[in-house]
This record gives sequence, structure tokens and C-alpha cells, in this order.
Amino acid sequence: MIFSSFDIIVRNTEAKKLVRLLNIQSGFNIAEIGAGKGRLSLYLAKAVGLMGSVFATEFDEKKVKKIKYKIQKANIVNLQTALAGSANPNLPDKLFDIILMSKVYHHFTNAPIQNLEFYRHLKPQGRLAIIDFEPRWYLKLSTPKNIPKSYGGHGIHKNVLINEVLHSGFKLEVFVENFSGGMYCAVFTKV
Repeated sequence: MIFSSFDIIVRNTEAKKLVRLLNIQSGFNIAEIGAGKGRLSLYLAKAVGLMGSVFATEFDEKKVKKIKYKIQKANIVNLQTALAGSANPNLPDKLFDIILMSKVYHHFTNAPIQNLEFYRHLKPQGRLAIIDFEPRWYLKLSTPKNIPKSYGGHGIHKNVLINEVLHSGFKLEVFVENFSGGMYCAVFTKV
């Protein structure tokens, strides 16, 4: 229970920082990739208001069901979910103002293809926000399978992440070294 409460505090702090950093406003359309338990998506659904929408994807069907339950329980009408595949984020054919992910990018086995999909689903001048962390030695045993060796283990070197995203046609807008809980945040713009 203590860890769950701590996670809620961290996620809410992260969400507030994202809203400020990305200047999220009523009417924005946002996609969260790898939404986990849905806490960030739920927060963002309130931030964009009824004129906006949030689309949460997750790779785990059980997590999608849990997010759907939370949506129904809270009676949120501007938040949708979808099950994503390993090479397909399963985003609807609409253009997003922002696509974001937290602690997800380092799990991608073919990030260049994913980045092109994100690019395609963003509006002109849309932004891709990635929160992640440098590889940590104590997470070595839980390193995701089949990721590129250049990532460095469980996590991803910031210079590797930046270079991969830049090669997909994005421009780096802002980089925050100490964003939240030992993580960095890179925000890219579709050019």
C-alpha cells in the first residue's frame, strides 16, 4: 500500500510537470503509449477537458481492461483505450497534438519504425514527449529482450534516444535532465 501511494504521488507530480512543460490546454488530442495503470491518461483527460481527447494504448490486455474499468468508474467520456502490438501502436487515424510515453521507449525493439508511426499520427508541429531513464546496473537482470545493444541495458542512453528520434524527422524542442524521479524528458516537434 505504501508503494502504491508513492506511485500515485510520483505520477501526479509527473503529470503536473508534463501539463506545464507541454502547455497542455483544453481541446488538445493526446495519445499515451504504454499507459500502464492509466493514471497519467486519467489526469490528462481532465486537463484537456470535454473539447479534447486522450487515447491510451497498452501492450498488456489486462492493463487495458483495468484502464477501461477506471474510465467507467470515473465516468470519463473523453478517454479511449486500445491494445497495441509490438510493431503497431494501434492509434486511430486522427492527428494528435501530443504523443507521449513514460518509461516505455526503452522497451521498443524497433524504435525507428515506431517513431515513423508516431510522426504519421501527429499534426503538423505536433510534439512527441518521451520520459525515460539512463540504464541502471541494478536493473540489468530485467533488461527487456531483443532491444538494441546501444540502449545500454534496462533504460536507454539519452543520446541514443535523441539520435533515434531525430533520424525519424523530428526536431528536439526541449530536454529536461532531471524531470522526475531520476528520469529525463525529451520533447520533439514534428517538422
